[in-house]
Amino acid sequence: MKKIALLYLSLLIINCSGTMPSVGEEVSAEVNEKAQEVAKTEEVAVETFTIQEPESPPIPVSVFEPYMIKRGDFLTKIALREYGDASMWEDIYSWNVDEIGSDPNKIYPYNFLSLKRESSNARGCEPEFFDYTIQSGDTAWNLAQRVYGDELAWVIIYMDNAKLIKSNDGVLQPGTTFQMRKKLDPCN
Repeated sequence: MKKIALLYLSLLIINCSGTMPSVGEEVSAEVNEKAQEVAKTEEVAVETFTIQEPESPPIPVSVFEPYMIKRGDFLTKIALREYGDASMWEDIYSWNVDEIGSDPNKIYPYNFLSLKRESSNARGCEPEFFDYTIQSGDTAWNLAQRVYGDELAWVIIYMDNAKLIKSNDGVLQPGTTFQMRKKLDPCN
C-alpha cells in the first residue's frame, strides 16, 4: 500500500513539476519507469484557432458628377440645394476653380460644374438626343429659344455640336443635322 501511495504521490509531483523527485532507491527505479510510461502515453492536445476580426464597412467611394448651372444659380444656392449646407460653396468652388476662374461669383447658365457625391448616390444621367435639320435663318440663339425656351441655352447646342459648327467656321449651314437634347438637363 505504501508503494502505491508513493507511486501516486510521485506521479502527482511529476505531473505538477515536470521533474523526477528523489524518493528513495527502492521506489525510484519503479517510479522512474512508470513515470516514463505515463509520460509517453499522455499527450497534451493543444487546439489552435484564429480569431477573425469583423469586417469593417466599405469606405464610401466618391465620384464627381456634372451639374448644369441654371439661370439665377450662384454657389451658395447650389450648395444649399445639392448638399443642404450653403457653406459647402467653398468646396464646390475648390473642385471647380479651373472652370470658374478667380471669381466664384462668375458662373454662367448652362455651363457645368463637377459636384462630389458618394458613388451609391450618383445619378448617372445621360442626355437623349433627337435630330434637327438646320433651316435658313437659324442661329444658335434663336434655335435655343425655340427648342428650349431660353436663348442662353445656345451654349448647350454649341457643346453638343461643336465639331460641326467648327467645321463650318461657326456658321449654321442649312441642311446640316444637329443633335439636340430632348431635355436640357437630363438629371432634372
